Amino acid sequence: MRIVAVSGASGSGKSTVTAALAERFEADGVRTAVFASDKYFLKELPKMISPSNGQEYPDWNHPTSFDADALLRDLTAARDSGEYGAILFEGVTIFCHPALRRFADVRIWVDASIETRIARRIARNVVTKGQTVEFIADYYLRCARYREREFSIPSRVYADFAVDNEYAFDIEDVYRRANP
Repeated sequence: MRIVAVSGASGSGKSTVTAALAERFEADGVRTAVFASDKYFLKELPKMISPSNGQEYPDWNHPTSFDADALLRDLTAARDSGEYGAILFEGVTIFCHPALRRFADVRIWVDASIETRIARRIARNVVTKGQTVEFIADYYLRCARYREREFSIPSRVYADFAVDNEYAFDIEDVYRRANP
């Protein structure tokens, strides 16, 4: 059984690395479960007052924006089921939760420049959430960037290794390091 946690700032490619890693485990015949903290967002998100303009925004980037206890329960159930040889989970602030960090055998940080991350965030949110470029840029500059500096980026210290995903990454290298 291998349990791997994948974190990084918004738009770094956490979901991409996690999906590629899951495919690689499956290619070796290892049944794999994948969990995303985004699926555990609270219906009532915490609010934040932006330091840049004093306005209140919903806060998707605070460690309390998702139900970490529910994620941990589901991860534990998957592990205890005996059905999986690998369990992967990802999220922006999962490393901020000591219980989630301890649950993982390996913790991977996914890195990309701020320019790449904002471009990815725009491309993703226009298509998947129907947001405007103006809204995405405003929210990122007023909220998300502030929170990633406060929570996500400092949590990188808990990673066992980092993956540079500026342009692409070597899945074989990631697989070897995640599954020694």
